[in-house]
Amino acid sequence: MPIAWKDSFAIGDDAIDADHRAMMALIGRLDAVTARPAAGPGVEATIAQLRDLCRAHFQREEALQRAIGFPDLDGHRLGHQMLLKRLDAVLAHFSSGCDQIRAGILRTLGDSLATWLVFHITRGDAEMRPYVEAARRGRRRVAASALPLG
Repeated sequence: MPIAWKDSFAIGDDAIDADHRAMMALIGRLDAVTARPAAGPGVEATIAQLRDLCRAHFQREEALQRAIGFPDLDGHRLGHQMLLKRLDAVLAHFSSGCDQIRAGILRTLGDSLATWLVFHITRGDAEMRPYVEAARRGRRRVAASALPLG
């Protein structure tokens, strides 16, 4: 299920919003490559690219949350860790599995990732918006792109 960016998804931090757009694009690409009969290598590479982007994005997002005093950092981090574990497991099963396992993964993966991302942005990340805005109003402009990773 391809996802289209909506302005309502923006949390007000350019780097985080750009990451979200890139994640949506990769999920769209995943849908496109899974539609092809011989999708194997393209799917695996796209999932790995999405996992790597998510890992870097989550580091940026958590650094921003610390900087702005976001109260649900721990809960947010747990959601991030769960998705990364899921993507690692999907990659492991996809690369070592038989065609039947791959087909099962392909049937549900794109839709479930799209659902997770939209829910995460609209329910979790949207809660950061007032904290990002307050940091900017307080002349304490904090941008995720300016924060150290890790």
